[in-house]
Amino acid sequence: MRKKGKLYGIGLGPGNPNLLTLKAVQVLQEIPVIFVPRSNFRDTGLAHSIIATFLRPEQEIRELFFPMTDNQAKLKKAWQEAVLAVAGVLDEGLNAAFVTIGDSTLYSTYSYLLEELKETRPELEIETIPGISSFSAAASMMNRALVVGEESLAIVPATKNKDFLYQVLSAFDSVILLKVASVLSKILDILDELDRLEDSAFVCRCGFPDQFWKENLSKKEDLPKDYLSLIMVRLPVKRGAKTGEKNLIKGD
Repeated sequence: MRKKGKLYGIGLGPGNPNLLTLKAVQVLQEIPVIFVPRSNFRDTGLAHSIIATFLRPEQEIRELFFPMTDNQAKLKKAWQEAVLAVAGVLDEGLNAAFVTIGDSTLYSTYSYLLEELKETRPELEIETIPGISSFSAAASMMNRALVVGEESLAIVPATKNKDFLYQVLSAFDSVILLKVASVLSKILDILDELDRLEDSAFVCRCGFPDQFWKENLSKKEDLPKDYLSLIMVRLPVKRGAKTGEKNLIKGD
């Protein structure tokens, strides 16, 4: 009986090829088939561009289409088609990789593929390789701590409802708001209402040559509405001690 291939789910980090892990590069250079996600937003070739420098001519690149939609039926169909494509390669005895921007377990397309494979093909061997998250890279780029000591950290989609965002921004010392592009105006209004614009930083396309960031959003300025953007909110210790807001957040 032919031995089945192994699947590697590889997180590529925020965009700079130099931020790939050594393990990710090693697997990418050895694997015969690499699956790259494709979507209907303008930067559909980002993952491929990140890994291009590490690939050999004989390696096969296959695209898997995942629509940017909330339609669950369309998404389910895309995941099932991806499962069939990936499993077909593994059944031939070939190892394969599925690459994704950022970390492979954090709001990643790979997570859906992984769950479908675990449910329908539990016999397949799968290894997940983590990548540097966008917010970790953004904080490092700005020499800005995410949290220190016993501070708390929340990572949430900015597309959640207003009441939820109010609760999170009031309860946690540091908050990472992802997926901000489509709701940027709403998020800025919420931060303004909570007097948190000064404590916020906007980062767009971190890790790419055209990366952009801005600290202290209280100074009104147009921000790019790019899919690859986030907002980091953290109340500085000095400001918290002066205003009492730090103690309020901690519940003291």
